[in-house]
Amino acid sequence: MLFGFIKDVAVKNSRLVVGLDVGSSRVCAIAAEVRLLKQSGANGRSVNRSVSIIGAGYAPSKGIKKGVVINIEQAVDSIREAVRRAEEATGIDIKTVSVGITGSHVGFISSQGVIAVKEKEIGQRDVDMVIDAARAVATPFDREILHVVPSEFIINGHGGITDPRGMAGVRLEAKAQIITGSASSIQNLVKCCEKAGLEVSDVVFQPVATAEAVLTPDEKDIGVALIDIGGGTTDIALFREGQMSHFSVLSVGGGNFTNDVAIGLRLPFQEAEQVKREHGCTMLSLINAGDELQIGNSEGRPGKTMPRTHLVEILQPRAEELFTLIREEITGKGLHSLLNSGVVLTGGTVMMQGMDIMAENILDLPVRIAAPSGIEGEPDIIGDPSYSAGIGLALREADAYIAEQGLNDGGIFHGIKSRMSGWFKG
Repeated sequence: MLFGFIKDVAVKNSRLVVGLDVGSSRVCAIAAEVRLLKQSGANGRSVNRSVSIIGAGYAPSKGIKKGVVINIEQAVDSIREAVRRAEEATGIDIKTVSVGITGSHVGFISSQGVIAVKEKEIGQRDVDMVIDAARAVATPFDREILHVVPSEFIINGHGGITDPRGMAGVRLEAKAQIITGSASSIQNLVKCCEKAGLEVSDVVFQPVATAEAVLTPDEKDIGVALIDIGGGTTDIALFREGQMSHFSVLSVGGGNFTNDVAIGLRLPFQEAEQVKREHGCTMLSLINAGDELQIGNSEGRPGKTMPRTHLVEILQPRAEELFTLIREEITGKGLHSLLNSGVVLTGGTVMMQGMDIMAENILDLPVRIAAPSGIEGEPDIIGDPSYSAGIGLALREADAYIAEQGLNDGGIFHGIKSRMSGWFKG
């Protein structure tokens, strides 16, 4: 993973990483600096690292629909513009990115691998080998493996082990979830990045990256639903015992809210988006009856004043529909009782007033709105849920850098990445 820049940042033991979130409504590039602060622990496997967001750039998304490229040239232009703005904001030349992917084409396969342990105790090499054995599963020709996520290790028949390193045994097994995606969707996304002059270091299933930024280890251990409301889709990712256990995509997102406003108030789409962002609310009970809005003053047209209740009466039914669909997905799979940590909402749409309250009422679960945490940077970036996915991608690249230095902190799962599995050929 090489970058063709270091203009203003020249710190020893540091690396610049970039996450590229290619969404249906906007493309966002997040640049971060990762510093290795201090090495400690047995075998030099632990490290303190600091990740700081140094800038971001975004552009309206074109050529992307519900997470899939539908027009390569338009998508290339959007990616190029977002990266250009990130370069202007940071003063660096961006050459390499980690890109996120999502959509209904993503699927799961359960798998299991087993190896014989040759040494007296299990080491990282054995873990890598058993995960590779789990990866060796037959997949359709039109599918590519994004991640292999181990859920459990078994030593000499004894299961429930999360980290087998250092333990004694002669037989090591791993149960894993293999996350796959449409080969053409992955290849088209990578092609867009390459046409925009970028090298792709990794393609990451976006909810995995977002979870890195907004979920706590405790939440992932005892059960939590991560709901990312994007522009074209809503991702529902359920975590339990530290790993993703369920994923689904709804074909409803923030763009649907905007369309409703554009039609209901007879506004151009971009103005409807602005009205939604600045004045949107999803519950009539939260606003004052006398609140008014000034709308329709773009493109040289005369503006007009209208009650804010008209806007809320458009947004509330759409929000009710969305959270009802989410509830049906969770309860229909029998997962409601497993979400002991409740629900974490993220994505730009969740900033509308009342989204968290409505979600809590309909889902009958505790709800919090998440912005990225555990990271330094400008408050208007790290405090904005719409940047969660891009920041998560940068955090995964930071962990990959640590692993490349042989300084993994002992967590097995951070180092399990797809890393150039032949998507970029042809």
